[in-house]
Amino acid sequence: MSSLAAGTNQEPANNYVSSLAFDFMLSEILLHIERTTTVGEDQETVNEKICKQIEEMGFDTGYRFATLLVKNKNNLPVPLSDHPLEAVKFLCKDVWTSVFHKQVDKLQTNHRGVFVLKDLKFRWLGRFVTSSEASRTAAIKLLAFPCGLIRGALSNLGVEATVSCDFLSDGQNLSSCSFNVKTK
Repeated sequence: MSSLAAGTNQEPANNYVSSLAFDFMLSEILLHIERTTTVGEDQETVNEKICKQIEEMGFDTGYRFATLLVKNKNNLPVPLSDHPLEAVKFLCKDVWTSVFHKQVDKLQTNHRGVFVLKDLKFRWLGRFVTSSEASRTAAIKLLAFPCGLIRGALSNLGVEATVSCDFLSDGQNLSSCSFNVKTK
């Protein structure tokens, strides 16, 4: 069955397995990048290199993934580079739902090219706790991928942007975060 079972809120088994497989693959990629990044440099430089590699992978993934999603969407204004808000809305609804099985919780903009996408329960960060500096460092590395994913998807839509991420910590976990998008 490829759609939700009638009358239930459970996601189909196919998508659940895909999510688990993707989570495992991303974890293994992060471990591989950490193992193969230059040793002998200070830890801050190594962490920056790791984040850059992960962000580049996210960019490539987001760029290619947006191509697939745009093919199935008929009512997008073309070119989206003239409508950055529409591109970001597409990202918040279609891209986010396809990747994270939910829409962005909140989208804010100053209508001058700055957007804040808030995800109050970012699935990938649910296992991290704020009391551990190692968890915080690992979470920052992990967040480089969705930052690249956002930048890549927007780039494919004709909107060049810089993307950063902040935690919206409640003191108990790191699962709330905001992605800050500044269009060029």
